[in-house]
Amino acid sequence: MVDVAQLSHLDGRGRAAMVDVGDKPVTRRYARAWGRIQLAAETLAMITARGFAKGDVFAAARIAGVLAAKRTGDLIPLCHPLSLSWAGVELIPVFPENNNSPATIIIVGEAALVGQTGIEMEALTAVTMAGLTVYDMCKAVDKAMRLTDVSLLEKKGGRSGHYFDRERASLLQNVREYELKTDAPVHWRLNDDSRLEFRGPDKNGLLLGQVELEKSARENCNLRQGGVVVLGSALLRNCVREKADDESGCLEVLKPGSIAGAALFAVLG
Repeated sequence: MVDVAQLSHLDGRGRAAMVDVGDKPVTRRYARAWGRIQLAAETLAMITARGFAKGDVFAAARIAGVLAAKRTGDLIPLCHPLSLSWAGVELIPVFPENNNSPATIIIVGEAALVGQTGIEMEALTAVTMAGLTVYDMCKAVDKAMRLTDVSLLEKKGGRSGHYFDRERASLLQNVREYELKTDAPVHWRLNDDSRLEFRGPDKNGLLLGQVELEKSARENCNLRQGGVVVLGSALLRNCVREKADDESGCLEVLKPGSIAGAALFAVLG
């Protein structure tokens, strides 16, 4: 049985109610969510070639996601209207190895503020609305598109502390404070003891951090075909032009960011 008392948006009589956050402390809060759209490879090729009469699909989706994050309190009945300090959306195309497989668009939404509550709903809403915008702009040629896996990847701040999706993500160990830039690739190597190392700016460079992988995680951790890699606050993708063995490779930075503290590592595919 579910303990109704644990559902914060129900009052003592089980009725839907807004939570009073007036006595909660003001803290810095951050949330990151993700989702993906599965679509035909031909549709994704049209999007990336800007072959749609409605214009730049990704630009429209990014703006829609940011606007939705700012208006989350108007869209979801019991959400508080929040004054965000920042919100951002990234859409990354991932083409299949062959045209018989579906293509993917990875969507990552982020939001931040200094306040008394939030802000995972804003990040989730940004991802959802960005995905719906892609569908709306492309439905004329691909009605079979699917928006899936929208979920919270990470949340910081507030009484709950640091939350992250432990099935999809883990925290880097021995993290060096480092700024990832688009012109400085990150090199990775999977050692025999199941330790995944990241180095920059070359394969013998500074150790940026490492992850201890369980056996099952090692089998599922395919950085070459996983789509998008989250490393700290940056987004990266496999350098397909580089030839390397199965235990090492190179990642290009799609969205610059930093690695510091309890930095997240996740493969979104």
